[in-house]
Amino acid sequence: MMILLLISSCAAAPPEPPRVADHTVDPGFVHGTDQGDVDRLAATAVTDVQDYWAAQFPAVFGKPWRNLDGGFFSVDTNGSGTAPPCSADVRDLEGNAYYCATVDAIAWDRAALLPVLREHYGDAAVVVVLAHELGHAVQQRAGIGADAAPVRLEAMADCFSGSYVRSVVDGRSARLRVDAEQLDRALRAITLFRDPVSTNSTDAHGTAFERVTAFQDGFANGPRRCTEVTETPMAGLPPDGPNAPLDQALRTDGISQYFSDLVAQHGARWTPPAVDLDRTALARVHADIGDQAVTTLLAAKYARAANAELGRPTTGEQTMCLTGAYTAAQPGLSQGDLDEAVSVVLDSDDIARPLTGFDRISAFRSGVLGGATACR
Repeated sequence: MMILLLISSCAAAPPEPPRVADHTVDPGFVHGTDQGDVDRLAATAVTDVQDYWAAQFPAVFGKPWRNLDGGFFSVDTNGSGTAPPCSADVRDLEGNAYYCATVDAIAWDRAALLPVLREHYGDAAVVVVLAHELGHAVQQRAGIGADAAPVRLEAMADCFSGSYVRSVVDGRSARLRVDAEQLDRALRAITLFRDPVSTNSTDAHGTAFERVTAFQDGFANGPRRCTEVTETPMAGLPPDGPNAPLDQALRTDGISQYFSDLVAQHGARWTPPAVDLDRTALARVHADIGDQAVTTLLAAKYARAANAELGRPTTGEQTMCLTGAYTAAQPGLSQGDLDEAVSVVLDSDDIARPLTGFDRISAFRSGVLGGATACR
């Protein structure tokens, strides 16, 4: 299924990390390849992912894995070559990659997708995207999908991608290496391949929150768990609402009341923290991401203070977990709000040092889905 490339302008990408490929694969087997570095990385990724499924598919589904019958197609969408399967014209693939079930093939745009992913999010983002598309091939071989909702199929492919990436991070790939920085950058790319938060959207990839949840579920629990993936309760939130003005987003009375009640429930006394607001910086966050991003940054400061009152660690998982719990408890929360929170949690290194972005998101999700009781 297609994914539309969206590039965020809200924050500059960090310096590019090292390449992920230790040993690259000749892309000669890829239809239409130009033999360039982009296709070499793609060929390495799809070869490695298929090797992963050759080992994992029998264990999960009880039958052998079969490599793609229809092969792989690299397309220069700036040119006028032959259209790949499931496309009428090369321009149909612009900014996209997809799995074509009718011929069991995967196609990607080597001009406007993979190079842009590499530039903005690093090589690991290319690996994650292609692992997602191969996740659809896993579904086809397993006989999953005839009656499944499209958004569930996309979440499952994200989950399968996460399970594969975990094997790379753990050093079980013969060709690729992904470290914490590269993983964070790839996760940022995942959040951008999200559905527009509008009531008339026909896309089916899920919100940023749903996508990172599925990916991290596969990363943490392996491919067998992915067959059980479903939407989270947050998928039922309304799509989005108007962006509140900055002055309204900077109000902390509701945040303070939430944490005051939480601390009181545990028999402790709440003292609101002194918050030194950098209005200029928060105005940029408000303009680039949205009002909920500002609220999330402020909530993290109050969550840290609440943990101090409760005698808990004031950095790391506990702070992010309580921030997620507050976010989910807000009246009128929308899917767009939650995606704004995900973006700022992933991008803001100062929000809960010394956690990586990946771990910040994991702890934040725990609070969103489990509430404050999950933050112990």
